Amino acid sequence: MELTETQFEDWCASYGGAWEKKDADAFTALFDEDAIYYWTPFTDPKKGRAEIAEAFSGAVINQNEIDFGSRTLYVQAQLGCAHWSCSFTRPDSGARVHIDGILVVQFNDDGKALSFREWWHSDE
Repeated sequence: MELTETQFEDWCASYGGAWEKKDADAFTALFDEDAIYYWTPFTDPKKGRAEIAEAFSGAVINQNEIDFGSRTLYVQAQLGCAHWSCSFTRPDSGARVHIDGILVVQFNDDGKALSFREWWHSDE
């Protein structure tokens, strides 16, 4: 499959939408069964949908009023890269957190993420 910019933008919109809704099923449906998800470059990757779902659910439980956006930087062959940002409110403190990052996704022929890598920083 040759990834198009529209396909990648749709995937990123679905990724962000699932995050905003805290929907682990919709989030993990974007990934191949055997996907590898690098939350940061310095931690071991999450492997497979179950580990990805567990990490996702553990993160979003402490996030309210989530707002995600992304902008495509490039699409080539089966790779897509985007600049993304997200903000949310911590339920315990009411603090608004902002995250800014880059993600790179390698896709399979079915349009599911095989490998997901992100680099991000927050103001928290």
